[in-house]
Amino acid sequence: MVLKKLSTLAIVGASIGVLAACSRTPDQVVTKSAENAQAMMGQLESIQTQEMALQDAFEEDLAADESLPNLTESGTGATRENLQTRQEEFDELKSLFEDFQGQVESLNEFDETDFTAGEDFANFDASRQLADSVNTQMSAYIENYQAVLEREEAYYTSLAAEDSDLTTFSDGLAEINGNFKTSQAALSEILPDLTELAKLSQIENQAQ
Repeated sequence: MVLKKLSTLAIVGASIGVLAACSRTPDQVVTKSAENAQAMMGQLESIQTQEMALQDAFEEDLAADESLPNLTESGTGATRENLQTRQEEFDELKSLFEDFQGQVESLNEFDETDFTAGEDFANFDASRQLADSVNTQMSAYIENYQAVLEREEAYYTSLAAEDSDLTTFSDGLAEINGNFKTSQAALSEILPDLTELAKLSQIENQAQ
């Protein structure tokens, strides 16, 4: 009987969750997705700030005593700190993006029957298409930047290896720079749509 009661409660709880999700209006979901976009922009700016400081951190570590061991995972150098900070900022970006993806799924559940005027649906659909575009672009950026961080981690560790030489240094650095260039291109593709979507949150706040 206890199990039956628990099962009933679980079903009721799930039903309430579905009703709560369905009770949100299209405008509310658009606003939430815009707020997510604004938060993701903040994380991207934080990552960019750390990237701009990376060159100085790397040069500082190379010039210091015990510089190469400081680049490894157990190291305490400026480069390692920079990498760890970017990883934390990136993890937060991924968390925000997961929430955003949920909003996009909700947006795609609405259709013309949820609106009383064709113009209202047209405006909503434009916002939905914008969110879909950001979803695709951000997904590509996140996949790319995850690879950047992983390759950077491997590069710093390789520099501290006993068989590390000038080729290890130069070839790895060239690859890292290439990865950063690719991620910057992906970021440039995201920003126009992400910025436009984030502005919808500001417009909504001004209207209230």
